[in-house]
Amino acid sequence: MSIAHGFVVAAMIGLAFLVISCSEPDPAGAACPEGLEPFTEFNFYFGLETGDGSEVTEEEWRTFLADIVTPRFPDGLTVLDARGQWLDADANRLYRERTKLLNVLIPAEVSADAKRSLDEIARGYLEQFNQQVVFKTSSPACAGF
Repeated sequence: MSIAHGFVVAAMIGLAFLVISCSEPDPAGAACPEGLEPFTEFNFYFGLETGDGSEVTEEEWRTFLADIVTPRFPDGLTVLDARGQWLDADANRLYRERTKLLNVLIPAEVSADAKRSLDEIARGYLEQFNQQVVFKTSSPACAGF
């Protein structure tokens, strides 16, 4: 490897670290642009196929949203219709199903009450619709009006 090639590789690695370190906001708020505040973004993926092979209806979903989700996050949330798929490695079967994606933003310092509410939502869905799992993600975010 030539010195010039080594310098280019080192520069690219340095640039990659710079991009990675700037790509996610600091939960303490230092990386949020002016006018935006630090939040934690949670996404829940609710598969609509039930354990008995039937499907959660739109009416059942709206009732779950109104009775279980909205009271826990009355300030706002987003629900998107999606198509999901996952591989059951034990059965060597690829499942494809309609999915509801729930997106909730809460202040970056996640309170114990908010964590409990998120757990209650997932647990409620598992129990009510005979599900195996609710896939969840979280990530830092900057948000504002």
